[in-house]
Amino acid sequence: MLAGMSTHSEEVPTGRPPEPPAARDARAAAGLGAGHRAAAAAAGSRVLLALVAVLTTYTVGVRVRAVWLRDPAHAEVLGGFLKRVLEPWAHWDGVWFIRIAADGYGAHADSQAFFPLYPLLLRGVAAVTGHSYVFAGLVVSLACYAGAMVVLFKLARALLGPRVALWSVVFISVFPTALFFQAVYSESLFLLLTLLSFWWAGRGRWALAGLAGLLAVLTRSSGVVLVLPLAVIWWEQRRGGAVRLPGGPAAGPAPPGRRPSRFSAAWLLLVPLGLAPYMSYLWWAFGDPLLFGAVQAFWGRELTLPPIAVWRGTMAAAGGVRWLAAHGLGFILSTRLPSGGLDSDAVANLLEFCGFAAAVAMLVACWRRLPAAYTLYALAALLFPLLYSAAARPLYSLPRFVIVVFPLFVGAAAVLVPHLVWRWVVVGVMGVLLVASTVLFASFI
Repeated sequence: MLAGMSTHSEEVPTGRPPEPPAARDARAAAGLGAGHRAAAAAAGSRVLLALVAVLTTYTVGVRVRAVWLRDPAHAEVLGGFLKRVLEPWAHWDGVWFIRIAADGYGAHADSQAFFPLYPLLLRGVAAVTGHSYVFAGLVVSLACYAGAMVVLFKLARALLGPRVALWSVVFISVFPTALFFQAVYSESLFLLLTLLSFWWAGRGRWALAGLAGLLAVLTRSSGVVLVLPLAVIWWEQRRGGAVRLPGGPAAGPAPPGRRPSRFSAAWLLLVPLGLAPYMSYLWWAFGDPLLFGAVQAFWGRELTLPPIAVWRGTMAAAGGVRWLAAHGLGFILSTRLPSGGLDSDAVANLLEFCGFAAAVAMLVACWRRLPAAYTLYALAALLFPLLYSAAARPLYSLPRFVIVVFPLFVGAAAVLVPHLVWRWVVVGVMGVLLVASTVLFASFI
């Protein structure tokens, strides 16, 4: 599935003396082995989560939810073992994506918050899978995840070598919200398009980079921030030298590729123009080109300054700590959600703040180890979801948004690769949380 990880590194002009053949062969062999291990880690994590989801349906079971959170006509049509294998991956937002793919935006109020590319792909794949939208969603998500891991490995290897590339794949695959890469969600598609945008920009293929950015925006609105790192990479190639952030790594040679013409910068405009098709459709169908933002109120979100969202999230997390101090972990483990007076928002706020804190720590690693374009993208991608904060859950869904910010995981790998024990401690902690998250998701909690 991920055989592309095993390809040899591309030869890049660096201005250094030619590498001796023996050293080049050793480096290629190391990259080949790392690629195989990365492929095994990526595929193994998907198999593990699939087993966890099936076991969850046999043990914990699947909660009965209100019909507006379900779509029995399209998302709950299987039976027997296939039902237990596939349908747990079509919960929550997966229901919305399936509704849109099956019936369009007009059939379901407030569905316009979900951008169209992923449901369009679902609809197309479902046409050849007997209109099984759940199966189509899994096919799209897993295929995009496989492609994303290949490109991530190649990008990280070109930046910092095969070992960092390997652990970048490992860390992103076991992050506690990495289950969404194989759910009927748009995370895998968005990550793949983001990575392709960086890949082609680094090689001076600006038309392709802009097109990938446009498609990323059609997948989710946060793709608009791609214009910032792409502009930085274009400027580095244009001026012939890398940009250095204060406190960042020493500026090396410019990214590989020939010097772009000034007119090639126009391809960067494709990224924000990705909003145009969807906004035009919303204007034509509903009379409001900005409806995708207005319907955020359905989820309790409102326009907020990021510092305010972070402050509210910190206070909410403190409330979660107080709740845990009063009730203890045993109360959570012995209570079947949602019942027993469990204040799930208090626990969720604490977990979401921990996800935010982990992202900030990884951002610091990016700042210290990665090129400016990667760090600036990570910063912008973390700030974007903070623009729409919910009152009860100020950092709502932030840990899920983190998994598509790939430079965070490259930065974490760059810092932890020399530290064997800490690498495995991080993997162990994240792996346990990932399994727990999968149990909650599969059981519709």
